[in-house]
Amino acid sequence: SINREERIKNFQNNHNINFFLISTKAGGLGINLTSSENVIIYDPWWNPAVENQAIDRIHRIGQEKKIFAY
Repeated sequence: SINREERIKNFQNNHNINFFLISTKAGGLGINLTSSENVIIYDPWWNPAVENQAIDRIHRIGQEKKIFAY
């Protein structure tokens, strides 16, 4: 089985992978997804700060693309 870190590394480095599906709560904790440029939140949270934290996972140091969040 592939662990969380391996899945993140694979997504970051494999340009054939087009999306990374993760819950808002899990996506807001301790990961950077700078190879992403779009975030779509399908599981809105009652606290907007949790959603902002999840969006911030792609808006990190090293991000070179424009970001779109919906």
